[in-house]
Amino acid sequence: MRWYADAPARRSRQVVADLLVLGWVVAWVLVGRLVFDLVMTLAAPAEPLRAAGSGLESRMNEVAGRVTEIPLVGDQLDTPFTGAAGVGTDLVSAGDRLEAAVRTVAWVVSILSTATPILLVVLLWLVVRLSWVLRARSLGKELHDPRSQELLALRALVHQHPSRLQRLADDPVAAWRSGDPAAIRALADLELAQVGLRARPRAD
Repeated sequence: MRWYADAPARRSRQVVADLLVLGWVVAWVLVGRLVFDLVMTLAAPAEPLRAAGSGLESRMNEVAGRVTEIPLVGDQLDTPFTGAAGVGTDLVSAGDRLEAAVRTVAWVVSILSTATPILLVVLLWLVVRLSWVLRARSLGKELHDPRSQELLALRALVHQHPSRLQRLADDPVAAWRSGDPAAIRALADLELAQVGLRARPRAD
């Protein structure tokens, strides 16, 4: 499958277009990462919340362990402290849930903000590119058979503007009918030039 034209100018434009699309994609991926990082700043309270909960849980469990060492009443006194340790556990869980929720939002926002402009440009590029590829493939099949240049020359007589045809020959129709190899190659090249292709020399 042919992806680039034979004509240097057309091929250069295609390469530049490909590079611009690639640069567009990379730029918006970087924007998406920036958006993700910005949204994740909303999860900043999660870490101190977890740290406070973890510290509270550790201290209350430690106190509860010491209280149980008090003779006779130790087993009854540890209940409030183990309950407070549970609050610390809840704080840690709340911090985890906050970070998870913000991370989900960050992914959604960054993907939407990145995918929308990327898809619009890439789809447009694909339509233009594949349209050219299909047309070039259709015409390119005829490049491998020198006799098909006559058909390309006939297509040029039908499709091209008369002024362009007369630059090649005073009477291009008569030149085609006579089978003039130079005229046929010139007409075929004129038709192929529309997609940046070139005809191969005709085998006599």
